[in-house]
Amino acid sequence: MNQPLLETHAKEANLTDIKSAQVRTLFSAIPASLATILINSVILSTILWQEISHTNIVAWFLATNSLSLFRWYLYRQFTKINEGEEFDAIWYQLAIVTSALSGATWGAAGIWLFAEHSIAHQVFLLFVIGGMGAGAIVTLSVILRAAQSFVLLAVTPVLIQIMLVNNQISTAMAIMIILFTARILYSSKKLYDTFIESLVNAHERDVAEERIRSQALYDELTKLPNRRLFLASLDQELARAARHKRVGALFFIDLDRFKAINDSLGRSIGDELLVQVADRICSRIRQEDTAARFDGDKFVVLLPEIGKNIKISGEQAHKIANEIQKSFDSPFKIQQHEIQLTISIGVVIFPLEQEGSANLVKYADTAMFEAKREGRDSVRLYSEEMQDATERRRIIERGLKKALELSEFELYFQPQFDGAHQITGIEALLRWHHPDKGLLTPEFFIETAEQSGLIVPIGDWVIRSACEHLAKLDFDSNLELSVNISPRQFRNLEFISNITQILLETGVNPARLKLEITESMVIDNIDQSVGVIDHLKRLGVKISIDNFGTGYSSLISLARFSVDEIKIDPSLVQGITNSPENAIIVETIMLTTNHLKIDTIAEGVETSADLDFLKKLNCNKFQGFYLAKPDSFEVFLSLII
Repeated sequence: MNQPLLETHAKEANLTDIKSAQVRTLFSAIPASLATILINSVILSTILWQEISHTNIVAWFLATNSLSLFRWYLYRQFTKINEGEEFDAIWYQLAIVTSALSGATWGAAGIWLFAEHSIAHQVFLLFVIGGMGAGAIVTLSVILRAAQSFVLLAVTPVLIQIMLVNNQISTAMAIMIILFTARILYSSKKLYDTFIESLVNAHERDVAEERIRSQALYDELTKLPNRRLFLASLDQELARAARHKRVGALFFIDLDRFKAINDSLGRSIGDELLVQVADRICSRIRQEDTAARFDGDKFVVLLPEIGKNIKISGEQAHKIANEIQKSFDSPFKIQQHEIQLTISIGVVIFPLEQEGSANLVKYADTAMFEAKREGRDSVRLYSEEMQDATERRRIIERGLKKALELSEFELYFQPQFDGAHQITGIEALLRWHHPDKGLLTPEFFIETAEQSGLIVPIGDWVIRSACEHLAKLDFDSNLELSVNISPRQFRNLEFISNITQILLETGVNPARLKLEITESMVIDNIDQSVGVIDHLKRLGVKISIDNFGTGYSSLISLARFSVDEIKIDPSLVQGITNSPENAIIVETIMLTTNHLKIDTIAEGVETSADLDFLKKLNCNKFQGFYLAKPDSFEVFLSLII
């Protein structure tokens, strides 16, 4: 790592932690250093005993080892500081000062123990002092000033003495001392840089590990626990509640019409709103309670031990939920906007017999949906009736699993027409031949499929079956086939690879396959959507945005997507002749898509008046019951052959 970059990273790291590591490393080397000083001082004193004044030797020896005793005392005091415990900054200064004093005692040896008339003893003295300087850079270079002060104070006096001798040999020796000193000072700097770099790297690694841990357990936006951490906490609380016969509650909170706010004011405003929502929820719960961001605009709250029995706990939970709900009466202020927001809360009391955290969340979620169904901005407590509804969903879920195994699904096909009433494409629509209820449309089962995750294998079956039917239409190579993609499919990590495999196995031309994704799927996570769409486009598959127009502000995002087609939402098309507002929206969509050279299909055409009106708005493709109803593949073939 180069020096400027090293200094930049060191500034970003915690300087207190770096100094702490420097001091701890230097002090840990003191015992070995003092032992070396004692041995070398004894040897040097013994060798020079016959050449130097005994008074000088004894005075130097006592000064040197007295300092060593003081450093040993400091070392013992320092070891009493526990690892990780903060210590006073004076220890950093003491490390430098005592190192400098130690260097000064060896510098004094260069004066007091210099044998003026014995080159051999001079060389030996230089050898010992040089060895001490070389050894010092190993232990002291963790603090550069400590190493530099030791070396310079130890070597400079003996260098001056050598230069004062002023003969040919002394001059050569002086030059060698200067070169040696420069070399060990350079080595000291390199060791220091290496040590600091290792500290900075360790700090960055710790920060990265903490960031990864935080991202794994906490929501990056609101800093609340995320789904993973919350479910783990809920499992623990359920176990404690069952063991100690405690009663608690779980809230499932959903923001009403948050998507409309997010679409109209922008993602940044929506994110700030979520942060303020989290703060407002947390301000209305107890310290022992836990709030978490569960998913998107959904929050959960865990309230352990709120009553002695189910009835009291239910009343207390309902009271707290109402307090949270009332806290949303005052508007949120973000930038120049005042946003009025309501919430729907589902409440479930636990423990419920033989129910884990996942099911408990489902029950609270069910109660929340009941609150929304009744008009939003309300609180609903989970009831047996809701449990019956949950059981019905479980029956549907089991039926869907059997339907996959027994091939009870079938595709129906609805043609799409141009202005001349020529078929330009078809949309594949899923139907379920239920053994008891007969032919069922997706409205009956698609929500359960999405919630249970069965939508992924069902969706894969739909795409494969659609491609197999498309392969049978080789005689009409211009005909395109559209397939609806569910949100869970779209977010599935294996989605792209599954599409690739199906195209290879069926052998259809990818350009004839059109995947329909909803506007909300795109807007909910624009960056991820762009990535998935780009992958699909590289495969050659076409992309259509279904149900477009319900989030009108998202028109500004169209330019980011390489989409081939927009399907105008039926709610805007049906009765358009009697709705000036819808007409204006559709006209604006047409102007935008024509400018971007994107095809547009008006979906939900049910009358000739709607069709004629749409043609006047330059819409070039149409789909709806007025033109043709969905039917079996055989019926569709009879229309085009």
